[in-house]
Order: sequence, then C-alpha cells, then structure tokens
Amino acid sequence: MVEAGSHRGGAVAALAAVAALFLTSCGVTPRTNVEQVAAKPELIQSSVRFQKEYLLFPGDQIEVAVWRVPEASRTVTIRSDGMISLPILQDVMAAGLSARELAEKLTRMFSGRLLNPEVAVIPMVVRQAQVYVMGDVKNPTSVPLRNAQSVVQAIGIAGGFLRSGAEHDVTIIRLGKDGYLKAIPVDVEARGQPGPFIALALQQLEPDDVIFVPEHGRSQLVRFLDDIVLRPTQLLLNFRLYSLL
Repeated sequence: MVEAGSHRGGAVAALAAVAALFLTSCGVTPRTNVEQVAAKPELIQSSVRFQKEYLLFPGDQIEVAVWRVPEASRTVTIRSDGMISLPILQDVMAAGLSARELAEKLTRMFSGRLLNPEVAVIPMVVRQAQVYVMGDVKNPTSVPLRNAQSVVQAIGIAGGFLRSGAEHDVTIIRLGKDGYLKAIPVDVEARGQPGPFIALALQQLEPDDVIFVPEHGRSQLVRFLDDIVLRPTQLLLNFRLYSLL
C-alpha cells in the first residue's frame, strides 16, 4: 500500500522536473557574465498580396447615378436589412458589396429594362474608420480611429491589459501600401515599468489596424503546468486515495 503523502511528494518532484524541462526548451538559461545584446523585433510579412476595398454597410448613404436616366437615379441610405430601394428595380441587396460590385450588379439589373445603362455608385456618408483590439485585454473590441490615435488609447478603451497580457510584446497587424499584411512589433526602448506604455503611446494607428496583445511567457508556463501536470496528477491522486478507502 502506498501512502498519499508519498504520492504528493512524487507529484511535486515531477512538477519541478517538468518545469525545469519546459524552461530549458524555451531557451531560458542561467545568467552568465557574457554580455547580452537585445535584438530588434522581427517584422513578419504575408506571402500573399491583398487589396483593400470598402464594403457597404447598413446606415451608409450612397448615390446611385444612372447616366441619362435621372428618374432612376437616387441618393439612398442602406437599410438595416442591407437593402436599398430604387425606381424600376425596387429592393436591391447592397450591404456587403463594394461600390464597384454594386454598380456592376445594378448595371446587369437595369439592362433588363434600359438600353445600355451606365451606372455609378458613389459613397456619400460611410461608417468611420475602425481599429481592432484582440488578445489578452479585458474587452476585445473594435474602436473608432478618431477615439484612439495611439495604441495605448485603443487598449485603454478595450479595458486595459489582463494580468496574463504581455505588454512588452504588443504587435500591430497592418495592410501596407504595397498590399502585404505586416505584423509590426511595438519596439520598447525605454526601460523600467513605464517603458512599454511610453512605446504604446508613441505608436500611431492607421485605419483597420489590428492590435494583438499576446499571453506572456509566465502565464503560458502556468497554464501548461496546470493542463499537462497538475490536473492529471490531481486526478491520479484522487483515484488512488479513493481506491485505498
């Protein structure tokens, strides 16, 4: 018969061994007298190019101009169901399409009633530019760009960092002018506790930026140990203690 105390002692020893192995695999080594130089954050770029195009949304106001047919032209607001109402065509789905796609769609639809129609769709009033805060923040959300010119403002509106959030490793995902998505780490140069917040306050945002706050290494280690070691070990101890009764 094996006593519960010996099992708990073995579990603690196993936990310590796994923690040491995990830290070693993560490259955490004891400090030495060798001088270490911090490397600049690496810029990651997608291998595929993209093109940004505004998609119409309920509440947007657009002008539909049909050349030489003024009675079919209208300035309309996209309804909550995504539709617009036009003479001749009645209801047409507009939400989720770009202005170019909607113009092509209306041209095809008008072609059944008009001879060689030429249609232009001009966005007049559209929703304001947004940035998006994701990851280990209290309330992941979209934020109007006019309310958050810097990263620290956007994170503040999202409720701030969780305790597991790595404020030193915040990354901005942005579609560059060249069409490539880029992951841009916020470079923290200032030392001390305020350092990351100074860097985040200096980092300006652009429309459709995605701000990603990752989980810091300590939190990952705790979660790893809890999922892989502590919970299975506790279940094993409970099973053996139960079998001894």
